[in-house]
Amino acid sequence: MATKKKEVQHDDARDASLRVSKRMRDSLKATAAVMGRPLYDVTNEAINSYLSTVKLGDPLQAIRRGARGRK
Repeated sequence: MATKKKEVQHDDARDASLRVSKRMRDSLKATAAVMGRPLYDVTNEAINSYLSTVKLGDPLQAIRRGARGRK
Protein backbone atom coordinates (compact mmCIF):
# COMPACT_ATOMS: atom_id res chain seq x y z
CA MET A 1 0.00 0.00 0.00
CA ALA A 2 2.84 2.41 0.84
CA THR A 3 4.43 1.98 -2.58
CA LYS A 4 1.16 2.83 -4.30
CA LYS A 5 0.87 6.09 -2.31
CA LYS A 6 4.49 6.96 -3.08
CA GLU A 7 3.89 6.14 -6.74
CA VAL A 8 0.83 8.42 -6.84
CA GLN A 9 2.80 11.30 -5.29
CA HIS A 10 5.57 10.81 -7.86
CA ASP A 11 3.03 10.79 -10.69
CA ASP A 12 1.38 13.95 -9.34
CA ALA A 13 4.73 15.76 -9.33
CA ARG A 14 5.48 14.55 -12.84
CA ASP A 15 2.05 15.60 -14.07
CA ALA A 16 2.50 19.06 -12.56
CA SER A 17 5.90 19.36 -14.21
CA LEU A 18 4.47 18.38 -17.59
CA ARG A 19 1.65 20.92 -17.23
CA VAL A 20 4.17 23.68 -16.55
CA SER A 21 6.33 22.56 -19.47
CA LYS A 22 3.37 22.50 -21.85
CA ARG A 23 2.24 25.90 -20.64
CA MET A 24 5.72 27.35 -21.16
CA ARG A 25 5.99 25.78 -24.62
CA ASP A 26 2.59 27.16 -25.59
CA SER A 27 3.56 30.62 -24.33
CA LEU A 28 6.79 30.56 -26.32
CA LYS A 29 4.94 29.44 -29.46
CA ALA A 30 2.39 32.22 -29.06
CA THR A 31 5.10 34.82 -28.48
CA ALA A 32 7.00 33.67 -31.55
CA ALA A 33 3.84 33.79 -33.66
CA VAL A 34 2.89 37.28 -32.49
CA MET A 35 6.42 38.57 -33.06
CA GLY A 36 6.70 36.79 -36.42
CA ARG A 37 10.00 35.26 -35.37
CA PRO A 38 11.28 31.67 -35.41
CA LEU A 39 10.43 29.67 -32.31
CA TYR A 40 14.06 28.71 -31.68
CA ASP A 41 15.11 32.39 -31.52
CA VAL A 42 12.41 33.20 -28.98
CA THR A 43 13.23 30.06 -26.98
CA ASN A 44 16.96 30.85 -26.93
CA GLU A 45 16.28 34.39 -25.76
CA ALA A 46 14.00 33.12 -23.00
CA ILE A 47 16.61 30.62 -21.85
CA ASN A 48 19.38 33.24 -21.90
CA SER A 49 17.20 35.67 -20.00
CA TYR A 50 16.45 33.07 -17.35
CA LEU A 51 20.08 32.02 -17.01
CA SER A 52 21.19 35.64 -16.60
CA THR A 53 18.93 35.96 -13.55
CA VAL A 54 20.04 32.70 -11.90
CA LYS A 55 22.86 33.05 -9.42
CA LEU A 56 25.18 30.15 -10.07
CA GLY A 57 28.42 29.77 -8.20
CA ASP A 58 31.69 29.25 -9.98
CA PRO A 59 31.94 25.47 -10.38
CA LEU A 60 35.70 25.67 -10.92
CA GLN A 61 36.30 27.73 -7.79
CA ALA A 62 36.54 24.68 -5.54
CA ILE A 63 38.96 23.03 -7.96
CA ARG A 64 41.13 26.14 -8.10
CA ARG A 65 41.09 26.42 -4.32
CA GLY A 66 42.07 22.75 -3.99
CA ALA A 67 44.91 23.15 -6.48
CA ARG A 68 46.36 26.13 -4.60
CA GLY A 69 46.35 24.23 -1.33
CA ARG A 70 48.45 21.41 -2.74
CA LYS A 71 51.29 23.55 -4.12
